[in-house]
Amino acid sequence: MVDVRRLRHIPLFRHLSAQRLEEILSSAQLERYEKGATLFRQGERARDMWVVLEGWVYLVRSSEDDDASRGVVLFTITPEEVLCGISALEAGIYNLSAVAGTDCRVARIAGKAFKEALIHEPGFAYHVLRLCARRLQHIAQQYGSMAEPVSKRVVRAILRLQQQFGVALPVTHRELAQMSWTTTESAIRVVRRLKAQGYVTGTRGRLRIGNAHALEQMVEQANGHHSSAGVGRVAIQQAV
Repeated sequence: MVDVRRLRHIPLFRHLSAQRLEEILSSAQLERYEKGATLFRQGERARDMWVVLEGWVYLVRSSEDDDASRGVVLFTITPEEVLCGISALEAGIYNLSAVAGTDCRVARIAGKAFKEALIHEPGFAYHVLRLCARRLQHIAQQYGSMAEPVSKRVVRAILRLQQQFGVALPVTHRELAQMSWTTTESAIRVVRRLKAQGYVTGTRGRLRIGNAHALEQMVEQANGHHSSAGVGRVAIQQAV
């Protein structure tokens, strides 16, 4: 079991006063999840915030008759992004499901304690706001590209993962398809072409970027598509 006090070493929590940090720690529970497990489900009562300590967690939107594992990945939470379950700040329901993208360790924090920290700790609130603003920018960029060809959407997803994990990406074709809003078969075809061109290499469950510059050029050649802006707005509302 990981000591809950490792939260002290997360940059975001360094902006809390000692007393407030102790209050946060006292409400925290450490939990482990295997890849594919659900942390919380879309539609459930939102009571807790979640801090990703190790691994990564998908934020997934699914239709009423779909399980979370078959939904669309709106965002990937890593220890850098750190927070998920923001719906708990409004004491409503979770607008998305959280699914472990890898084996992961997380800290569950009572939403009430987190909200009190935001109210009484301006420095902490400012850095949480910055984190959320950066997430909105990433999501807006992602969904602004939905009218593009599948190949460019897949490349965007690969480059987005590169920002979080470097050139070695622990991602399957199915996961890449979820992130790109396409089918697994389409994602496989795109990856095969990228491999044939020497842009990426990899084996099952692993992808390695060999020519990031070429991938970036492919994205830069894409034209803007204003017609998808509405989709982006809906995704942003759901993600926060």
